[in-house]
Amino acid sequence: MKFSIQQLLSLRDWQSHREVYADTVEEARLAEDVGFDAVWLAEHHFSEYGIAPSLAVLAGALARETRRVRLGTAVVVAPFIHPIRIAEEWAMVDVLSEGRLEFGIGRGYQPREFRGLGVSMERTRERFDEIVEIVKRAWTEPRVSHQGEFYSIPEVEVFPKPVQRPHPPLWTAAVSPDTYPRAARQGFKILTAPSFTPWDVLRKNFDAYRATWRETHGSDAGAEIIMNKIIHVAESSTQARADVVEPIRWFFRTQAGLISDAEGVPPEQYRFYRRVRENLLALSDETAVDQAAIVGDPEEVADKIRAHHEALGVTYFMGSFARGGIPHDKVMRSMRLFGEKVIPRFA
Repeated sequence: MKFSIQQLLSLRDWQSHREVYADTVEEARLAEDVGFDAVWLAEHHFSEYGIAPSLAVLAGALARETRRVRLGTAVVVAPFIHPIRIAEEWAMVDVLSEGRLEFGIGRGYQPREFRGLGVSMERTRERFDEIVEIVKRAWTEPRVSHQGEFYSIPEVEVFPKPVQRPHPPLWTAAVSPDTYPRAARQGFKILTAPSFTPWDVLRKNFDAYRATWRETHGSDAGAEIIMNKIIHVAESSTQARADVVEPIRWFFRTQAGLISDAEGVPPEQYRFYRRVRENLLALSDETAVDQAAIVGDPEEVADKIRAHHEALGVTYFMGSFARGGIPHDKVMRSMRLFGEKVIPRFA
């Protein structure tokens, strides 16, 4: 079993930008100290939902503050930056971290971000595929040129090359069911945050991914799924629930306002997200805490993780410990309890 943390860098009214960044760095250091395997970072723009617009800058800073934990992106939004710049910047992070990069890339989903950056939401899957092809070639070939539908690149020599060969592990976000077999065929590991999807549906998606991977690549080697859950640990279950109710409410209401436009029809490739938005708006506090989060004292949290593992075969959890503006001191306490009293149960 592996455990990691995800840093979304949400901004609440009582926080300064400096505090959010400083807390993120301190939490990453603690993750290394108490036994987590990785620190994952999420890119977002133009809202308090997340104020990490440049993951490469943040990952470079964390590379100097840590020595052991892997540094992951969950995710770099592919359409927002030229693919050669993606290849350059993230190879540089892999070098600075001495080969600790886990590279997650996705096509984005928030209309406000696309509008703000002047990027179309139409045909993002096709654009994504072209970007991934260019990045992989830039990492593995001495020189690269490309003539495609979205990008035209003259022959260039791209520096630096990543430390990991042939390239850092590749991950992509999966929300809609058709993404799972598609990702398997392309050789991606899976990042998923299924807050309210029933376990039987998740199991079907996970099994489809694993079967397609096996069929495409000839074995199970390399297939991997990370499940991202809000996690909070306190000395008592009562205290843990009291800590998270308001932050979780804020988080899901904020996400609902960003995940899909309230009016109009989203692009066909994003039709699944309208349903997600409606589900988020219909949540009660109790449902959000019980279904979207793993909350409780150390024993209760360990039992819930074990239940996920037995039902879904998940062996890698990404804990969102700082979700929704949970106070930094409570995040640190929760992470320390998890590292000291939960992780050892799965050693």
